Amino acid sequence: MKPVLAIVGRPNVGKSALFNRICGKQIALVYDRPGVTRDRLSMEANYEEKPFTLIDTGGVGLDDHSGFEEAIQREVNIALDIATEILFVVDGREGVRPLDAEIGRRLRKTSKRVILVVNKLDTDKQNDWEQDFGRLGFSEMFGVSAAHGRGVETLMEAVSKEWAKEVEIAYAERIRKTRVAVVGRPNVGKSSLLNALIQEDRLIVSPVAGTTRDAIDVDFILNEHTYQFVDTAGMRKKGKVHDELEQAMTSRTAHSINRSHICILVMDASEGIAVQEKKIAALIQGAQKPCIILINKWDLSKDVEKKKGQKAQDFRKAYEEAVREEFFFLSHAPMVFASAKEKTNMKILLEKLETVAQARATMVPTGPLNRAMKAIVAQCSTPVRKGKTLKIYYISQQRDEEGPPTLVAFINDKDLWTDNYQRYLESNIRKHYPWEGCPLRWVLKDKKENPNQPKREKSFKPSKYSRPSHL
Repeated sequence: MKPVLAIVGRPNVGKSALFNRICGKQIALVYDRPGVTRDRLSMEANYEEKPFTLIDTGGVGLDDHSGFEEAIQREVNIALDIATEILFVVDGREGVRPLDAEIGRRLRKTSKRVILVVNKLDTDKQNDWEQDFGRLGFSEMFGVSAAHGRGVETLMEAVSKEWAKEVEIAYAERIRKTRVAVVGRPNVGKSSLLNALIQEDRLIVSPVAGTTRDAIDVDFILNEHTYQFVDTAGMRKKGKVHDELEQAMTSRTAHSINRSHICILVMDASEGIAVQEKKIAALIQGAQKPCIILINKWDLSKDVEKKKGQKAQDFRKAYEEAVREEFFFLSHAPMVFASAKEKTNMKILLEKLETVAQARATMVPTGPLNRAMKAIVAQCSTPVRKGKTLKIYYISQQRDEEGPPTLVAFINDKDLWTDNYQRYLESNIRKHYPWEGCPLRWVLKDKKENPNQPKREKSFKPSKYSRPSHL
């Protein structure tokens, strides 16, 4: 069984900083304010070929008057229940606080191994911590500075001493993960959607906008394939982002889009399309990520249907057309109407997710791809410039583990390639190979390239805001 290491402690003692330091990645949001971490963060990590799961928790005893105290405490309890070892983090600069003593009293009752981690010991002058924190009653104590990395290596050596090393064959047998970023404006129901999908109250759900302050990774296995959902903080309009913490949240959302394989753009059916949603959609398109558009809270649309006197089917069609009009640059993205609250159409969303994941991994052989391309080119002549005609010699698909389907076009001159003709090729090649939900990335190679010179590769992305013009 893989070890599970949980980090607990009162608010603002540096739990998230320690989480990031152990993972070796900037996963948890770190900010000098109590209560930044509200949800339970988990990460698969590896120390000297010893795999383990690391969990960060919200602060024990948090009272930020926001109404989340009970939910945060529930998340901490879950982490403690599943942990095999516990890192109890305290602040070495502040000394033992009453809440530290209370948490210590509770942890001493558990049969699990508890290691006391005295954090924020940034200098050698802070050498009297052992006597002060020794009264908490834990036999294993380590002084560290998570911010600077001091003492963390020694801590992990001791913690992992009895852990087993991972067998080499386990790497080959491990199920590959598809990372799915769930993005959208604040309070459109992203966390509710994720809870409905995995059928577990995994994330704190509240009607207060901005509940999710970080990017939360949750693994979900569907038909023997692992999907790692990333629930992100909602992105507001720039003019409304006055708080430095919220700016960090917005930055992390953009980062989550970039590190994902697939994005689910969540919209609130009762509010319609906002400018910020177009900006989020543009980020998805700019990052060239496969996408699903999820119209959430569709159960609330019944009132609008009655007011407009439209039939449900007609209203839905008109709504979809309006969304397609605004997000014309995501024309390849499937659209799902659902209600996370009522848990309706969750099965349809999962089916679409599987379809997009499979499309993203689809490799088309060069022969069939070129036969299709030849027929497409025959229907519409290639561009001509200054008497010179674009020639497409052949096209092949390039394997890309992280990116979208990538088509390499071998042509006579890159300067003859136009956006309009690329759009024509894309729209017609999708009739043969749908690649549903996936953008297409083009890499152009022309015969003018000298093999002794650095390669000139030109990658084309769809234009951000320009509509396709007629050929």
